[in-house]
Amino acid sequence: MKKLLLALFGAAMALTANSREPQEGWKQLGTGTFCDDMLCFINENYLATWEVEIEESIAQPGMYRLVNPFGNGKCPYFTTAFDANDLVIDATDPLHVWIPKQDIGELGDWGMFTVRCMIGMYVEAELTIEDLIDAECLFGILADGKITFPDDDGYRLQPSFANYLEGFPIDSNTHGKFLVTLPDTGGINDVLATDEDSPVEYYTLQGIRVQDPGHGIFIRRQGASVTKIAR
Repeated sequence: MKKLLLALFGAAMALTANSREPQEGWKQLGTGTFCDDMLCFINENYLATWEVEIEESIAQPGMYRLVNPFGNGKCPYFTTAFDANDLVIDATDPLHVWIPKQDIGELGDWGMFTVRCMIGMYVEAELTIEDLIDAECLFGILADGKITFPDDDGYRLQPSFANYLEGFPIDSNTHGKFLVTLPDTGGINDVLATDEDSPVEYYTLQGIRVQDPGHGIFIRRQGASVTKIAR
């Protein structure tokens, strides 16, 4: 069965990719890296990291998109570049990062490849991000220039294929390896200098604020600077 799935998936890749031109409303940040931890349900070896071009919304700083990450010709799962949609990640709040529902593209007999996180599913159900934060739902985080999502059975990324399992979402990030590393834009020193006088706040890895962090790994936020620390 797995060999058949791989054959069908590979057959869908025989498309050509167009070069990317600058697009209105988006700033090209440069080259970052990406590990998806979503397609490994097809093949456990699909846990690679590869280079991707990353852009940021000018109107909404922290709204990032990975340019055609699966079809850019650098994704090691596929030998042929192909046209697909970008992957948008909302990190406008670094402590509450989420992926809205979005179609990546048609993949042959698999049908439409769609991606979202569990927060994206809740938003589809007309819950607000503020309500989900108040309910202490799990989110992804952006710290030290890296976007990660919880390795937790109560929170999984939710890719789906229209013609597989009738389009029902599949639990992913089951290895806890989803990772986007943003390009170094060279402005970190300016940010740190600006934030020196800002109050320091601490949060758990689930984005819950704590007054006096004990031992463990926490998120330290000072102004726009967000870092992971071990105490």
